[in-house]
Amino acid sequence: MRIEKGGVSSVACVFGGIFAVLGAIGGFFEGMSAMIGLSFRIGIIQGLGIGLLETIMLVVIYAVIGLIIGLIVGAICAWAFNHSSRLFGGIEITVRE
Repeated sequence: MRIEKGGVSSVACVFGGIFAVLGAIGGFFEGMSAMIGLSFRIGIIQGLGIGLLETIMLVVIYAVIGLIIGLIVGAICAWAFNHSSRLFGGIEITVRE
């Protein structure tokens, strides 16, 4: 079985979803580290409150940015694959039924 062409929109959606999840995970960890750092600098209650808000904002912002970048990168990769598969013959895979 050989993959010779990938749908640009479907590949872009897959890349966008992957990048969005990775961005959300990265935003969570960055927000948690900021929360801990703020708790030591400005006090436990204020640091946790501001850090929690920052964590939520970072998760959402990073997920959206990851989605946008993933859509762009996925479309470029699918386009490049479709054009290069004409030269090299695509990707050969083995599927067990």
